[in-house]
Amino acid sequence: MAEKKSKEETQQTERGEGAGRFVGFYHYGVLLTYLSVVSGVVGIALSVAVNPFWGVVCLLVCGLCDAFDGAVASTRKNRTPSDKLFGSQIDSLSDIVAFGVAPVFIGFGLGMREWYYLPLFAVFVLCALIRLAYYNVTEMTRETGKRVAFEGLPVTNVAVALPVFYLIATMFTDISPLAVKLIMVSAYALIAFLFVFRFRMPKAGVRGLSIAIAIVTVLVVCLALVKVYAAGVPLVSAPVSCAADGKFV
Repeated sequence: MAEKKSKEETQQTERGEGAGRFVGFYHYGVLLTYLSVVSGVVGIALSVAVNPFWGVVCLLVCGLCDAFDGAVASTRKNRTPSDKLFGSQIDSLSDIVAFGVAPVFIGFGLGMREWYYLPLFAVFVLCALIRLAYYNVTEMTRETGKRVAFEGLPVTNVAVALPVFYLIATMFTDISPLAVKLIMVSAYALIAFLFVFRFRMPKAGVRGLSIAIAIVTVLVVCLALVKVYAAGVPLVSAPVSCAADGKFV
């Protein structure tokens, strides 16, 4: 009897606390994180197959989900240690898809498909990965208490920065396609640098995040209006299509 009980305890330890029939945790506390990674994958597909504008929209959705997933998860009562650890791990893993890989395909959809853009994209994803891993390590080794500041630019800020750069860059679509690419190259290089550059960035709470989202929303809307009415450039340009030789045109 004791041997059977010990075997069950061992299996429960291997599976994790609160684990059910399926591997992982499924509740409203991780719903926004799951939505974020789904939005990131959809954004990748739309950026390449339809238009990078929709990839930017999906990136904004990822940013909204990430902004409030922690607050939503904290409302759950009696969370087990495994549940909490799973939440932090799945959040970090989803971030590399939504804010590391998906932004690269926005650039690809804009026409940055030549071989010499590949090192830039690789460095961008690598810097995002390093930043996320470093954050995870500092969270595990940090003493008790709430985090008040970040070291380096959190990868989730891509959801704020890249849409702004995208709207500015695409204002030059009919004037100079080269200018579009140069602006986006500058955006990827600057953001990647800030991922790994050591500086302190204050952490905003839910109220601060709400204010920041409101400000960014106003900024994006204003840039969109300038793009459409002042620059005379359609908000959604002609969709990216695939030619017979397999190259995007």
